[in-house]
Amino acid sequence: WLFDAIARASEQRMCNFTAQGLANTAWAFAVVSVATRGALEKAVNARAAAIGFAALSLAERTQLHQFFLSVELELRPPAELLAPISLRDACKQAMADEPTASSKLHLEVSAELTRMGIAHANELCVPRLGYHVDIAILPAAETRGADADGAAPRQSARAASGENGDAPAELLDDDVATRAREAVRAATAKYAGIVIEVDGPSHYDDERRLLPALKMIRRHLRLAGWAVLGVPYWEWNALKGPARKADYLAKLLARAGSVPERS
Repeated sequence: WLFDAIARASEQRMCNFTAQGLANTAWAFAVVSVATRGALEKAVNARAAAIGFAALSLAERTQLHQFFLSVELELRPPAELLAPISLRDACKQAMADEPTASSKLHLEVSAELTRMGIAHANELCVPRLGYHVDIAILPAAETRGADADGAAPRQSARAASGENGDAPAELLDDDVATRAREAVRAATAKYAGIVIEVDGPSHYDDERRLLPALKMIRRHLRLAGWAVLGVPYWEWNALKGPARKADYLAKLLARAGSVPERS
């Protein structure tokens, strides 16, 4: 009832909202995934159009993009509740243009996937959504055509595993690698692809619960047809040696072929 009350009050006062107030309010509704009666969506669209794209900061544009995504993916509304396509595309581009950087933890996971023979892209920008994901495993044809689709990785898996892409000297258990590749084939036949998010300490609250904003992003990815998996930092750091890390990733990927992770 709290968000219903906020929605009603916001609808009435939206014409007076600043760009920051508009973006913050819309984003809050997107994060908590609260469905409204449609009036809030119309009010947000009208106020955003009145303020104008040029007057929005980068942060405000990305917040509005996530609100527009929530409306489109979660509510599946009639066309009149969607913001103008030009505004949605411009806000999505603001999200897509945000700089990215791979953490040491992320690169460790990427290197292990390379050692296992799992082709993947790092820091892939998902075209429809504008989100950058840590690791994306695509169907083989899409991986080969990533450049043509404008979704090329910003850092290749080869670079993550060493200058020449050479696997470590330690031999990989063939059974583990085979299980992992079979899981990938099953999942990429069922979903648009597999996303692996490598979650460092900043992704969690003090009780190791994933932050709501990150839950929203994963919800959007799943609704867009992706299988989404997470690698919590404390689980990865507890793994000693390549063999245990490979086994962990094989089991993680097996989950993608059955039920998407809900963390």
